Amino acid sequence: MRRKNRFDTFKEAPNRGSYDDFPMLELGIDPQLHLSRNTVAQPFFLICEQDTVLAQLSGEARIEFRNSSVNYFNLALGDYVYIPGGTPHRILPKTESIQLRYKAEHPGLEAVAWYDDSGAEIERVTWDCADELPQEAYLRACTARDIDVSPFRWAEVAKEIRETEAAERARPPKDGVPPPKTPRRRNATAIAPASDEKPPLKNNVYLFARVATSSLNPLFPYTEPGAIVPCTTLQDPSDRGEMGYFIHSNTVHEVNVSFGARDSYQIPGGCAVGPFTHGVGQKAGQENSKMINLAVITQRQAVDEPQHEAFALTCAQCGEVLFRREYDAHAFPDVLDDEVDAHIIGLPTITQSAVTSAVFNADEHNRTCGKCGHVNSPFPAAYWGWDEYRRRTYLISLTRRIMRDAANAPAHA
Repeated sequence: MRRKNRFDTFKEAPNRGSYDDFPMLELGIDPQLHLSRNTVAQPFFLICEQDTVLAQLSGEARIEFRNSSVNYFNLALGDYVYIPGGTPHRILPKTESIQLRYKAEHPGLEAVAWYDDSGAEIERVTWDCADELPQEAYLRACTARDIDVSPFRWAEVAKEIRETEAAERARPPKDGVPPPKTPRRRNATAIAPASDEKPPLKNNVYLFARVATSSLNPLFPYTEPGAIVPCTTLQDPSDRGEMGYFIHSNTVHEVNVSFGARDSYQIPGGCAVGPFTHGVGQKAGQENSKMINLAVITQRQAVDEPQHEAFALTCAQCGEVLFRREYDAHAFPDVLDDEVDAHIIGLPTITQSAVTSAVFNADEHNRTCGKCGHVNSPFPAAYWGWDEYRRRTYLISLTRRIMRDAANAPAHA
């Protein structure tokens, strides 16, 4: 198949098999999405050098771990599992399971391993994804152990991946899009074990979105460089009023997966990744009174390079950019009462968006178009919930400091 940056998971899944781990998006997209339709137990524990995230789009399954404080999670529709790098894990489907795995564009080292009944490792086979495809390594490792590989299509899938990647590299580059980078080979030969302070975590999209205070709420607390950050956003303008429209720029990709949509630009199970600069929301005059969409928007935090974002607002009359604010994607704009804690701050983008819309709304000069003279209405920031997220971040920081002060105060007689 030709890889593309928009696809229907449920249309593509019948073409996939157990642990195909087929990369669906074009070369150069980070994170990459890998699709499998699993019906049998994974015949090994997979170990990835870098963090990965698993999403359950249909069916039920179980994911087991080794060398971890977590033994297993049961998986159902809408479950996301964060798997820190170095964590051995394997999937046991209870029913046919359509799953997407988020991985770094260049995943580095990977391995498969087997364990005895006591949990001791028996054997491990490690490879560098810059030299060998995972599917080729799966086949090589399982064949060496005389494991029945008839339920799997790894040789066929590896051939398909190499052919599609060769064809993609041979195509003329798109205007303004840099050619995909060649993966760098790792000097290391072994995968470091996962940190005890970063365990596997599970969250369900539907349960989380029900209580989320804003759009773009991260499912997990991991936001450091190299972390994969899936965030929920629930759109329902018929109940909450006008969405407004803004232009967002990001130096990393944003991969969008819909977990239920009606009268939307997305379809249930639809996956898409857009340009680094893209419009968000509803332009003036657009009709979307019946739209609902629950989506998970995922980015992978930049490693060893700056990560910047920008928020721009445009004139509803002529489309001219009225106001644009740039910021460091890792910088939190407010002063907190407690020491800075990444887990408390969450995703700084949300609070930065709250600041940007507040500055825009506070000054009519910012909202007056220099091209056509139209005075634009304030941006409906309340629809997105950013102010509430910002307010709660401050309150959580304050109450945590109060609690720490109370715990450290001298005991009363």
